[in-house]
Amino acid sequence: MKLAIITLTKGGIIQAKRIKSYKNNADIYTLDKYCIEELYAIEGKLSEYMPVLFEKYDTLLFIMATGVVVRSISKHIKHKTLDPAILVMDEKGRFIISLLSGHIGGANEAAQSLANLIGAQPVITTASDVKGVIPIDMLAIRLKCYIDNMEDAKDITSLLVNEEPVGIETDISIDPEILKGFILKNQKEFNSIKGIVNITNKKEVKSSYKSVQLVPQNIVIGIGCRRGISRNKILEAINLSMNDLNLHIKSIKALATIDVKRDEIGILDAAKCLHIPLTIIDRDRIKRIESKFNSSDFVRKTIGVGSVCEPCGYIVSKKGKCLMRKKAYEGITISIWKEEMN
Repeated sequence: MKLAIITLTKGGIIQAKRIKSYKNNADIYTLDKYCIEELYAIEGKLSEYMPVLFEKYDTLLFIMATGVVVRSISKHIKHKTLDPAILVMDEKGRFIISLLSGHIGGANEAAQSLANLIGAQPVITTASDVKGVIPIDMLAIRLKCYIDNMEDAKDITSLLVNEEPVGIETDISIDPEILKGFILKNQKEFNSIKGIVNITNKKEVKSSYKSVQLVPQNIVIGIGCRRGISRNKILEAINLSMNDLNLHIKSIKALATIDVKRDEIGILDAAKCLHIPLTIIDRDRIKRIESKFNSSDFVRKTIGVGSVCEPCGYIVSKKGKCLMRKKAYEGITISIWKEEMN
């Protein structure tokens, strides 16, 4: 949690320092006239300084009146998937309110954590938390899944909050504790459901119910290519291979390639475009397992090992299930692996 504490009064500074004694990496912002020691000055009006704070921190704790906070942040709020967690605390440190981005942003969890540290009362107002129901966005976070459609997630959470029966179908193993409150397909009550959560990395999912798809991010793409292949060609090859397997593009967890390709611009840019990490595998690691895969004498003479995309995908997926063996796309080789999710 990258935390900024913002206050406009001397009393607020006392509370801010109290919290900083527990959270050493927290930064305190206040008016220039109160700036001493390690405090930072708010430049200009608080509302005008918000873009700086929104960009730099993922959690903002305001020690001031809630009304001041609302007016200051209102023009800068974008979306629950983008906004930082916003907390508000009174000068006496009695209450910590989760004001914005309670679930995805982590404000509810942060409010509870900070309240426990200083003996305050966390104030959580999201309906799902009040009723003890796990909302879909939090379910996605716990399962490390991508939410295919936020509006669908909102609709299904609304059903849960209103105590309507919601089913769940999943392609991954899930702790039974997480499934409490949902109806499984093998239960007789399944026929009465009003909505369903589909947990699958399939691209096309059909349902006769109101539904939301959570996409497990457990697919690893092993990749190799000739020098100078463009980002667009690599993305095209990845999309074609994913489509062939009916896999959702957001289920890709990482690209994996060999150390000699660590500076391959096309692969680097493709990973950035997909917003996923590129994992580099040393040739020595590949040599220890390359007997498991088909090899090319030409590739071995060129880089010292006979295979790239398959062993790289195998290693990064933690010895996962191979969904597609090496396939060539005009100078690009791709293999697809599915990592087991716990």
